[in-house]
Amino acid sequence: MSSYISLSHIIRQGTPAYGDRDRIFIRSNSSIKGGDSANSSCWIFSNNHIGTHLDTPRHFSEQGRRTYDFPAGDYIFSKVQLIDIRCTEARLIGAGDFEPVASSIAGDIELLFIRTGYEQYREEEKYWNDNPGLAPELAGYFRRHFPALRCVGFDFISLTSWKHREEGRASHKAFLCPENEEREILVIEDVALSGIGGSINQVIVAPLFVEDGNGGAVTIFAQIS
Repeated sequence: MSSYISLSHIIRQGTPAYGDRDRIFIRSNSSIKGGDSANSSCWIFSNNHIGTHLDTPRHFSEQGRRTYDFPAGDYIFSKVQLIDIRCTEARLIGAGDFEPVASSIAGDIELLFIRTGYEQYREEEKYWNDNPGLAPELAGYFRRHFPALRCVGFDFISLTSWKHREEGRASHKAFLCPENEEREILVIEDVALSGIGGSINQVIVAPLFVEDGNGGAVTIFAQIS
């Protein structure tokens, strides 16, 4: 038996933001309770990179592909795996962290989810102020060992650790804007991974197509068995 679950956090006014710099505002435009004929709302994002969201190459390159430049099929993944690398502090997760689990990752993996357990701190200041990140070296490591990899997602707020911002910028460029015509590896930040208890058969990532296309909120559906 298989079931479908969402891996996106619900968008709320209290959604945590990287560096605690941005906010989501949700306001009522019309209300049945207030006597109007329909319910409608105003949603304001002070930054599109907040909540469960996608980073595209345009995020770090003027020449990078935008959200809507990728074929629709590129957002459907049938080779998906979840690995656990526990982390409770603001450090860079590097290639050494993957050596113990690398043999368990399929060579033809397309989407890799990294579960650190950091999601437990999502309602605390620690989530944005002391978050882990991925080291720049990991982009090359993944391309060498998993050449079909197209996307990584994880359960902390950003690829960039707030305490290691310079390395974080380098990581974004390494994943999203590789040199020598290597494949981009898309990044999904702040993913809800704590509820996964089985194998992942398929994942569908549904981004918002907005004209500047440097990333934004995504709804993620996963088929679990």
